[in-house]
Amino acid sequence: MNIKTKMLAMKKWLSLLLVVLSLQLKAQNTKISDSISFYGMIRVQLGLFDNKIQLQENSPRIGIYLNRKIDDQWSVNGKIEMGLHFIDGVNFNNDANSSIEFVSNPFSKAEVLSPRLAYVAIQQKKWGVLSIGKQWGVYYDIGAYTDNFSLFGGAAHGIYAGGTDGGWKGTGRADNSIQYRNRWGDLQTGIQTQLFGDTESFGISVQYDINKNLTIGTTYNTVKIQPKIQEFIKGIGKNSSNFLAGMKYSSSKYYGAATFSVNDDAIAKKDSATVISAPTNGYELSLGYIPNSKWAFEGGLNIIDSKEATILNNNNYRLMHFILGANYFITPATRVYLLSRYSHSDYAQQKDDYNVLVLGFRYNIDFGKKF
Repeated sequence: MNIKTKMLAMKKWLSLLLVVLSLQLKAQNTKISDSISFYGMIRVQLGLFDNKIQLQENSPRIGIYLNRKIDDQWSVNGKIEMGLHFIDGVNFNNDANSSIEFVSNPFSKAEVLSPRLAYVAIQQKKWGVLSIGKQWGVYYDIGAYTDNFSLFGGAAHGIYAGGTDGGWKGTGRADNSIQYRNRWGDLQTGIQTQLFGDTESFGISVQYDINKNLTIGTTYNTVKIQPKIQEFIKGIGKNSSNFLAGMKYSSSKYYGAATFSVNDDAIAKKDSATVISAPTNGYELSLGYIPNSKWAFEGGLNIIDSKEATILNNNNYRLMHFILGANYFITPATRVYLLSRYSHSDYAQQKDDYNVLVLGFRYNIDFGKKF
């Protein structure tokens, strides 16, 4: 699907959201502005790597969230979110990947606007939430435990499969997805499928709150690989699965999370003409400390170990990143950040092999009703 088709699809989703909400608002004689939240995030930075300095962006985006309560039991909501691209530079944030950047066309240039999310949902307090569209996959319920750095991270578990946003596989921002979610006390679960017509995927996540600070979770995702992708990626099978488990601790001052994954296929470019796949184990660690309202510190690591070497001419693929950084808050919505990444990797993508130091600026935009 090309970018024009995706943009048209996004417009259709937005039109559908407005129609659904306007009908409900008309019935309740409520202004639509009371049910809309506009938001965004601007991040720009200077990156020092490979003996050069470069102006970069860090996954900026804009979005609109619509929510409407039908009665005391039912509500409808939806979201449209677009990624922005206004600076040409190396992208060190996997979250900025779009759905067209690797598997469909590994050498394409990022568009000024790229679709990140587009979904509608209906919720009932007892029966849970049913949602359809492009949305964060249930696999990411656990992946998000450690994919929370100001920059870097999210590399070890196949979330952003093949350098994309994971939409085609369902592990990241899942395309054409149907999800059901619910919570029963301390237990919450999510079930997902993707229906593309000629292929499909299935995912499930389960989380349990041990107490108000500590949560454990696990997730599984499997997808049927299309023949055209099998031809494009050397070593990938007819089906590809990911298993992920983790735990997280969060309090007012401290955050800590660890995750582990078993992946059928880690996808990478071997050279300019060859894309390869190999089974891997993934490990991620994320630590945070917030001593006061002005400072926040973060650190952690991402590790990928390949489980076989034959696909790389008997050389093991390995990615090992150590991340350390600090954030200074000018206001609650405005901050500057200093982050570093040390890479000790073998046969990784070129951008994953750099040691990097960045100085960045972030501003969060939020207008409208809070939900």
